[in-house]
Amino acid sequence: MYVLDSFAWIELFKGGRKGEKVRQLLNESRDRIATTTANYYEVYYRLEQEKGPALRERYLHFIETKATVIPISIDIASAAAQIRLVEGLSAIDAFTLAAARKLKVKVVTGDKDFEKLKDEVILI
Repeated sequence: MYVLDSFAWIELFKGGRKGEKVRQLLNESRDRIATTTANYYEVYYRLEQEKGPALRERYLHFIETKATVIPISIDIASAAAQIRLVEGLSAIDAFTLAAARKLKVKVVTGDKDFEKLKDEVILI
């Protein structure tokens, strides 16, 4: 299983080299992909800005059918706060990493803020 962050989803929808890496992971993992509600929010927001409501709905439906969307529980929120305090990640990145740690899986991302966490991520 992997947790895809917002960066990975956006790259998948853009196509290109990084998006192809995400597509390969999706194909290899089948039903073993997750994302957080915070990532869902961020993808929704970015797609609305850049693509408009019709494409946004199509891509969000894709996420809903391909991934388990993990709600931000109190446990994840508390762990994310600690991650943000100690490791300096943004709030949404901290939620993503906290969820991945809880599931004991890696984050799929291209976000350079995760580079220092190479053991916990797959950089696309």
